[in-house]
Amino acid sequence: MRHPLLLCLALFTGFAATACKAPPEVDPNIGDAIARCVYVNGFSKKLECKEYLGSEWTTGAIEDNCASPVPGSDAGLVEYDTSCDRSAVAGVCVIDEGTVEAANIVFPGTTEDDCGGLQMGCNFAGGVYQPSEVCGGDAIDNPAPSDREPFKAFEQICVDPLPGEPAGNGPDGQVCTWDSISASTEEGRHFADYVSCEPVYVQRPYWAAVVEANTPDDDPRYDDADWQTENDWVTGQVEASACVCCHTTEFAPDAGASGWFLEADGLWIDTLDDDGLAMMAGWIDSTAFGAFPPEINNGFAREITGMPSSDPTRMKAFLEGELSRRGFDESDFAADPAFGGPLADQLAYEPSRCSGDVGVAADGTVTWTGGPARYVYVMKADAKNPGVPPNLDLPEGTLWRLDVASTDEPVASPLQYGVVPDGVSQSYPEAEAPEALRKGFAYYLYVLQDIYAPVTRCTFVAE
Repeated sequence: MRHPLLLCLALFTGFAATACKAPPEVDPNIGDAIARCVYVNGFSKKLECKEYLGSEWTTGAIEDNCASPVPGSDAGLVEYDTSCDRSAVAGVCVIDEGTVEAANIVFPGTTEDDCGGLQMGCNFAGGVYQPSEVCGGDAIDNPAPSDREPFKAFEQICVDPLPGEPAGNGPDGQVCTWDSISASTEEGRHFADYVSCEPVYVQRPYWAAVVEANTPDDDPRYDDADWQTENDWVTGQVEASACVCCHTTEFAPDAGASGWFLEADGLWIDTLDDDGLAMMAGWIDSTAFGAFPPEINNGFAREITGMPSSDPTRMKAFLEGELSRRGFDESDFAADPAFGGPLADQLAYEPSRCSGDVGVAADGTVTWTGGPARYVYVMKADAKNPGVPPNLDLPEGTLWRLDVASTDEPVASPLQYGVVPDGVSQSYPEAEAPEALRKGFAYYLYVLQDIYAPVTRCTFVAE
């Protein structure tokens, strides 16, 4: 028997408006819903179901929400007086529990293959992830608030070196470091000594996860002087990077470190799972996380390894040695998807044609759906999708880009092509009007609610 939600997917992708109702199996611990929205997630291309809880949801509010149920998705199909089917569920994302906007996102799934990226996706939505047995079983506390702060643009901070430390490489001997999740301070120094971790926490979702090293007391690495030398160097490389903000108990938020962490009992490298270690070694692509060029990042690079390093070849050798110790070679991860969850999906997204008034009209009116935005792009039709800064957020082929600072209110649709509203900045082109659109040529409208949260992504033909 086919799963009822999979049958609904076949109908929904053809924009059918009937036959999607399945007998709900409601978890009493999660609560009955007054309506549900069935849609295809624009990142994962998988069917999802969102249910609306509580009498405060009006019909109009539900319809508006289902028009863009999660960032990056197309409009869903609303059904009233029913909940999402839970006969085969990978997990549930609980959003704004106890408020007038309470909702659940139900992720269908039957195997471990359906679990990848769900916690991260829920974190992007500002919810609390509750995995089913097939995906781990126990609820994972996600401390990220539902009213997540907007992405904060980073800046380079230059300060005097700590007492007793040598002069820095910056102006007048200062140490210059970007306050960014992708940044590193100078080798031999500690990232958190030179910039605050606070901006980092809102530049990428954080959640706590307790991981034990479980290194045996008789592990030969304890007595291997050469290995210990390399481990100390790798640890110093981590300490120089923004990784310390989430992967040390000293600097992570109160909920604890996020997965692997440097202070673990035993050998901290053993707190990395196999996939994470393979990503760090460069065996699994992590381009979607973004990176600074080493020449402006104190010599630290991420082109070869996922772990930032001032000596990527040395870093790669150490990490590959650990993978070999676990019995792996690179071919074991050849079929693994790129790291980054929604970030990686965002880069791989293939846009469809805009519908209705969405796009840029003949009079220059720019219209999108999904609500107010902080980033608006008009690009050539073959431009790559924007990703995260500092190196993926201005694709070649961008014609016009507007930004709204994290401290200002986002801009609403519609606006005029080439006209910069109050409270908005034009980041591209920097000091001139954008290139005029040519009648009959195709272009790409890409609008984000915030970094990593697109609401409209479609192509249109200039009138």
